[in-house]
Amino acid sequence: MQNLTLVKNNKKNNDLKSFLKENWNKKYKHLLKTKGAILFRGFDVPDINEFNSVVKSVHKKILNYEEASTPRSKIKGKVYSSTEISPQVEIPIHNEMSYASKFPQNLWFYSNIVAKKGGQTTIANSKKIYDQIDAKIKKDFEKNKIMYIRRYGYGLDLSWSRTFNTKNKAKVSNHCKKNKIKLKWIDRDKLLTWQINNFSLFNPVIKSKIWFNQAHLFHRSNYDKTTKLLFNKVLGKNNFPRDTKFGNGKDIPLSYLKKIRRVLENNSININWKENDILVLNNLLVSHGRRKFSGKRKVFVVMTNDK
Repeated sequence: MQNLTLVKNNKKNNDLKSFLKENWNKKYKHLLKTKGAILFRGFDVPDINEFNSVVKSVHKKILNYEEASTPRSKIKGKVYSSTEISPQVEIPIHNEMSYASKFPQNLWFYSNIVAKKGGQTTIANSKKIYDQIDAKIKKDFEKNKIMYIRRYGYGLDLSWSRTFNTKNKAKVSNHCKKNKIKLKWIDRDKLLTWQINNFSLFNPVIKSKIWFNQAHLFHRSNYDKTTKLLFNKVLGKNNFPRDTKFGNGKDIPLSYLKKIRRVLENNSININWKENDILVLNNLLVSHGRRKFSGKRKVFVVMTNDK
């Protein structure tokens, strides 16, 4: 993949912090902006403390994980576990938090334990994805945008307190108001939210639009038949913990999503992890996902907003 820059330790300097101090501003900062993905391999990064220190040596604007869509644990400081869902579930290619009004510029991934089998992180060029999506599909999405719908409090997905990092309902309401998220409280402790966001984003560095959304990931078509039956029983017919529609409330044709998913898979490249690897992604240029895996796998992530 032409977007990926592989940087191997030349054995002259095992310390990644000192290597970045010497080379980040001169070379790799620009490469991240223009190419989108850098894999640092063979450096001495024995634990998350060192990983956290490496990221802080480069970035000042390190983010908390807010408006969460997947379960993660805060490990130390602002270092999080990668998405904690079943290893038998593949995570589709996506741009981090592209459903939200605020999202990270960059993602730093650290491989601490490599899966026995599978578990590759997938990456893809978001400009190529946008360019390869059918013109009619792009036109409809650009015109109508995407509505993200979420239902909290039924024990079927993340709780609203975990998503918004608070147990205070007033704070949730204020956050939603500030971030243009519509909401409705139901039965004291249940919550319905919906927000409209774009299908694409203009990247000013490459002067081009990129694919930047999670319509395919939130959509009901991601659930299997058994899960759909459970949701219909608990939430009512055609209601789901999360779903997407066009911004005008109309259903997104399943044929559109099938074609988009095909483009995503055709552009997906596997990153085969090695222990102590660090992968840095420009979220506004490169999207990512995860293959199924077996055995233990520990990958940690830090999100930053330095441009």
